[in-house]
Amino acid sequence: MSTAELKEEIEKAVKQIPESAPESVLQEALGYIQDISNKIAERAKRAEYVKEIIAEDEEVFRKLAQ
Repeated sequence: MSTAELKEEIEKAVKQIPESAPESVLQEALGYIQDISNKIAERAKRAEYVKEIIAEDEEVFRKLAQ
């Protein structure tokens, strides 16, 4: 399944939550989705840091590889 398809399935699942669902359950679901979003942002930030470090230390890595 593609990312777009997965997101669509998630949206469908959220729309199926009954209006009568307890607020505590909805709050828990929202917290879970927010946690996922934060983790994705953190991973992207770490990947950017790694790219930065590699770019800054490219010469050192090149020498180590020899």
